[in-house]
Amino acid sequence: MASADYSPGREPYSTLEVRSLEASAPQDLEGSNKEVVPLADSQYPQAVDPHTAWDTSKPAESPYADTEVAADQGQGNGNAKRQLCGLSPRIFYLILTGVILVILGAIAGGVAGGLASKKSESNPAADLDTPRNVNILDTSKLAASNWTDPQGVTHRSVFFQDPYNAIIARQWDSQNKTWTTRNVSQFMQSSTSGPINPIPGTSLASASADSQAGSMYQVRLWFSELTGSNHTISWVNSNNPIGNPDFWVYNASGLPTWNDTQLAVAWQRCPKDNCPGFWTLAYQGREGYIRVANSSNWSNNTQPVVRTNAVSAGASLALVPTLNGAYVDGMMLATQRRPGSIGRSTFLGDWNWKEDDGTILDNVDPTLTRQFAAAAMNNWNEALFIALSTDGSVRGARWDGKAYDTIPKISFAQGQSTNFSAIAMTTDAMFYGISDDQIWEYSVDTSDPSTFTLAGKVYP
Repeated sequence: MASADYSPGREPYSTLEVRSLEASAPQDLEGSNKEVVPLADSQYPQAVDPHTAWDTSKPAESPYADTEVAADQGQGNGNAKRQLCGLSPRIFYLILTGVILVILGAIAGGVAGGLASKKSESNPAADLDTPRNVNILDTSKLAASNWTDPQGVTHRSVFFQDPYNAIIARQWDSQNKTWTTRNVSQFMQSSTSGPINPIPGTSLASASADSQAGSMYQVRLWFSELTGSNHTISWVNSNNPIGNPDFWVYNASGLPTWNDTQLAVAWQRCPKDNCPGFWTLAYQGREGYIRVANSSNWSNNTQPVVRTNAVSAGASLALVPTLNGAYVDGMMLATQRRPGSIGRSTFLGDWNWKEDDGTILDNVDPTLTRQFAAAAMNNWNEALFIALSTDGSVRGARWDGKAYDTIPKISFAQGQSTNFSAIAMTTDAMFYGISDDQIWEYSVDTSDPSTFTLAGKVYP
């Protein structure tokens, strides 16, 4: 047996053999003749029998300790099982898949319900299974105007919104007798004033000017946009409709309106034709009053033309120029009155109007009426006012210069589809209507305005 002597001043010495031990596994030392003798009182670490060193028991721990460590290291010991949130992976992923499917189903249902609700609100009688339009926005309104160029050629413009909410113009002239399509929204994409953003289904109102005195030939269209949380009125104009028909200019009036206000506009001629004239716009203000603004000063809108308690919310409007003595500088405004009629207001001059100037047509229920339209007839001496009902039918009244003659039903000779969702008229007595995703044109028999004769299809 080996021994070790120690005395002060000498380094400790051991006769033990040192043999390399791989850390990865215990080594068998049976071939050695050395004996391991522990010294209980020694100040140095004691040797451990290599045959038993690897069998030293672990201190008592949580029965889950090995499992937790194995899970952390990505390996198990045969009994340890991988868990996610306290659940086996299979159960965890089954539950996760179910939750994802429920969320996706809720989102899809919400989107579908929102679209159906919007469509139902715009047309309560619409069948949810009815296919969406492919040519015209299903809530699109319609606007139309006409003018005559210096060579005597008649020009007409019809405006609507396509399914992508773009404003489209269809334009025709009596020389070529063909309709040309112009995407006004697309033209405005490159404008320095930025793209236009009309509210889907906004009211549309158009007027054209052909002032020889002022050499002004223009086509304009008014619509509503969303400015912050308010609806405001904007317009686009074509200042050279013959020489550069694809060039349009955008303007914002900043006039706040009643949400979903209807619009009506007219080009007001000057007395004696000694000036270019003015653009006159009728709309429903935020307080519910019917107001009129003029291009001579858009911010100087008049005192309310029609009181708020006299008109319905979202009141239908129509504005038509009339003779005022010997000149066409007069105007008549038709508004939806409560409880159920079309009332007339008359322009007196210098921003003044006569609010209540008689009833144009009785028994016009605001809840069953979509919109009005109007046209001048017989050299501005007469006027035709029509009302579109929610069932697509049309009726009206003729002003013969002295009184109104009711037209209980208008017949559409050679008519195709006459279940109209929107209508418009020009000052030369042409009628336009949207029906079955198409726009149709009719001419009015001014001697018998109860008959409209099909002129053709405008679009597509």
